[in-house]
Amino acid sequence: MSIIEILTTVLDSLTIITKARDTIQEIIPGADDDLKEKFHWINCSLKNATQFNYTVVENYFDSGRYWKAPEGDKAFSSTTFSCCNGDGAITGVTGGTAFSLWLDSRQSFDFAVGWTDPLMGSIKAGVVESAKAKAGYDAATREGGYIQSKNQYMGKDEKGNPAKFYIRVSASPGKDPMAFVVQQVPYTDDDEDSTVEKQ
Repeated sequence: MSIIEILTTVLDSLTIITKARDTIQEIIPGADDDLKEKFHWINCSLKNATQFNYTVVENYFDSGRYWKAPEGDKAFSSTTFSCCNGDGAITGVTGGTAFSLWLDSRQSFDFAVGWTDPLMGSIKAGVVESAKAKAGYDAATREGGYIQSKNQYMGKDEKGNPAKFYIRVSASPGKDPMAFVVQQVPYTDDDEDSTVEKQ
């Protein structure tokens, strides 16, 4: 595992933990009545429990369409996006969305989430470290799961001290909501064998 240096000033651990807890505990709105009238539908929540902004990179549909498309959002934020069967067709809704979490102006952590409410089969959710939306779809399982970033990241705090962390993303299957949570996890153990890469 490598340590990637970033230019962003990293918040102190207590602030990260407190803000992350508050973000994760936020109540998100449920699906609206019009969406619930669809043959197949999913209301997804995305909670960004990090100090970083994120953007949408790519979308993929095996079936269906967005009811409310995902958008980028700011640090420590909660939002929803929703999907449903295609218009004029009896289909399920299955696909994936890829995002970039911007660690500084040049470097990002890319992840893709997958979601399925198929015509036949199980509701599934998944996540993978990738900028390809289809990879998120391919990773979806009935159990869901989580990933930890392949790399650790290191910046400096407000006092100029090194501050290291990793990113964790979880995917929990469900219909309303199907939940995705992105967390910035402070890391304190020294790893003598890691290689610092300056980008």
